Amino acid sequence: MDRTEASDAFNAGSIPVGCIYITLIRKVFFMLKNKLRTIGNFLVKHSKIAFPVIVIAAVAVTVTLALNAGNSREVEPEETLAVATEESTEVVLEPVSKEVPLVLNEDSTITTLITTFYNGLALGDSESLLAVCDEIPEDDLLYFMEAANYIESYPMIEIYSKPGPEEGSTIAYVYYKVAFMNQPEPLPGYKAYYICTNEQGERYIRFGENSEEVNEYIKNVSEQDDVVEVNTRIDVEYQQLMETYPEVKVYMNELQAQIRTSVGVALAAQQAEQEAQIAQTQEPVAESNEATEETAHEPEEAPVEAVPQYATATTTVNVRSSDSEQADKLGKVSSGTKLQIVEIRVNGWTKVLYEGKEGFIKSEYLQLVESAAGVEVIGTVTATTNINVRAAASESADRLGVLAGGDSVELVANENGWCKIKYNGQIGYVKADYVQQ
Repeated sequence: MDRTEASDAFNAGSIPVGCIYITLIRKVFFMLKNKLRTIGNFLVKHSKIAFPVIVIAAVAVTVTLALNAGNSREVEPEETLAVATEESTEVVLEPVSKEVPLVLNEDSTITTLITTFYNGLALGDSESLLAVCDEIPEDDLLYFMEAANYIESYPMIEIYSKPGPEEGSTIAYVYYKVAFMNQPEPLPGYKAYYICTNEQGERYIRFGENSEEVNEYIKNVSEQDDVVEVNTRIDVEYQQLMETYPEVKVYMNELQAQIRTSVGVALAAQQAEQEAQIAQTQEPVAESNEATEETAHEPEEAPVEAVPQYATATTTVNVRSSDSEQADKLGKVSSGTKLQIVEIRVNGWTKVLYEGKEGFIKSEYLQLVESAAGVEVIGTVTATTNINVRAAASESADRLGVLAGGDSVELVANENGWCKIKYNGQIGYVKADYVQQ
């Protein structure tokens, strides 16, 4: 057909060009309508996704479909929405804790929990400590027990808190002051605790391991401005106290070293005891009656008895119910207190009479007192003024008491400017410059 015939056919009743355009537009419109309906159904089904992200994603899908309506490859809405879902996950996981300010704790159960814990630290009460914690590592517990020998009290405790990452959990930041024996001022301190709730609804301090997510959460919260501000304020207070009392810093360094040494010795002793018990269970049974008989006649190891009858405490120290730092504490005795010795044990403990009953004190905190019974007397001395009576011929020796001016006592010997005397049934020493023989 030539051009003329084609023109005649068009004019004679073939489909007009305008109708063809209209038909194509309608097809494109219905195609877009069907795809938008598919997208709408998907969005309703996934309505939990953050709303702002859905709006952005829907616009992106609409634009994508419009641009690709005439292309041979159609873009499925799920492909675009998959990207939107990944973006929305980041929004949902944004930590809520950043919006929660640090507040002075108002929860009475947490206050009771922390107070019980710190009372246990001051008293060296392992049962109280373990009652409010899920677990405490052995070396930490030994450290707490040893440190209690030098702690008088915790005169001030403030608890600040923020919500924890788990249900029923709290991050507690404790600002405290601890009074050490023979120190001028209580020292400020700061410690964070992770408090959880068990299945019975009871609060406890978690000392056990946390998941990486929990540790990361606690780390992020502890780096927030209000928490850092409290930490900095307490650190400044501590540094100012160290500048005012430089001798306290020396004392604390020495005390830390001494406590760690004591804990190391205790852990080594426990390990040795465990190894000895294991070795004992593995010892072969005696193969002859002769060997059994010899073993039966071996003398039992007797406790080492103290020759002196008394000892004085060299510092304020705990008296316990048995020869263990985990034993119950019966009380405390102050420096210079005279105690009757019942038994000196080879494990580093001394049994003494305390308030009419037996108790135990670590031997390193006792100064043995020489008994005056049977000691030959060579004369008498009279104090010319009130003078200290020492346990040894040294001004740094423990003080046994005071000899009042005008009082006379029996003289045992003269030793390098000191008079060795009988004082309250024991041997004591006074400076020769302050007595008249």
